[in-house]
Amino acid sequence: MDFGGINNLGPYLKTLKEISGYEDVKTIVIVRDAESNPDDAIKSIKNALKSNGFSVPREPFAFAKGPPRVAFMVLPGFESDSRNNAVLSKGTLEDLCLWMTVNDPVHECVTLYINCLKGKKIKVAHPHKTRLHSYLSGKDNFVGLKIGEAAKAGAWDWNHPKLSIFGETIKKM
Repeated sequence: MDFGGINNLGPYLKTLKEISGYEDVKTIVIVRDAESNPDDAIKSIKNALKSNGFSVPREPFAFAKGPPRVAFMVLPGFESDSRNNAVLSKGTLEDLCLWMTVNDPVHECVTLYINCLKGKKIKVAHPHKTRLHSYLSGKDNFVGLKIGEAAKAGAWDWNHPKLSIFGETIKKM
């Protein structure tokens, strides 16, 4: 169920318990973008859960006992720091999708396009979305598709290592 934007999670959780059939819910998994600060994203999710009487997981991709069991995932997931420790990355779902295609030569063209926009002082309000849609535009099978449509059309590598933590969490649901 889509709870809307990141500021809507708290109000959504507040009303979730009133939805018909809620008593049958065994597991809740929340997914949101880290945006520019993964720590703030985690705090925001935990605060929304706590203030609405839900169990609060210690960390992303872990479950808190219920009922219902609760977990949360932060996109785009983990990367390694300079000491090879896994740390949550800044970014979005679009960034995760682009990571899965990082070796595609179309990205060279996307970079040229983005740099051209910057050189012409054209403000790009959502660079992650601009990059993703520029990438999709360079692929005949995916031109004009939205991110979910591109997923259904086979744009992303579902076996990519960056997705493993997401898959593991979904399987534990």
